[in-house]
Amino acid sequence: MHAEANIRLFQKGGKLMSVSVSMPIWTKQTDHCSIGISLPMLGIETVAKNEEDTDKAIEEAIAAFCVVADKFGQGIVKELQSLGWINVDGKSGEPILGYNISDTDAFLERLIQTGSNYANPNIEVNLDPQLA
Repeated sequence: MHAEANIRLFQKGGKLMSVSVSMPIWTKQTDHCSIGISLPMLGIETVAKNEEDTDKAIEEAIAAFCVVADKFGQGIVKELQSLGWINVDGKSGEPILGYNISDTDAFLERLIQTGSNYANPNIEVNLDPQLA
């Protein structure tokens, strides 16, 4: 198995502050002149109003996923694990999860390779509604 995507969680005092993400995404022009964005490894679909808005829409969708996982789910790590992510490193002090595909799953591996690679080293996550 090998990692196709990864998420690093940066915490302070046990509270998630930001995430670093690298994963394939898919975009397509919609009938309404907006851009549909799919992040299947997180189970997220979102929309951007134009090409310039795409990165911000992805960043906001990932941050919202983290907030919902923390406030209404079982926590970000458990929610990611339920989607197929696994712990790949804990030595650095921050949890790092990777999305792994079995070498025997050639179809899924080819499908993943058709996506565009999205990478963002610092998506801030605001878990404190007082700061919003």
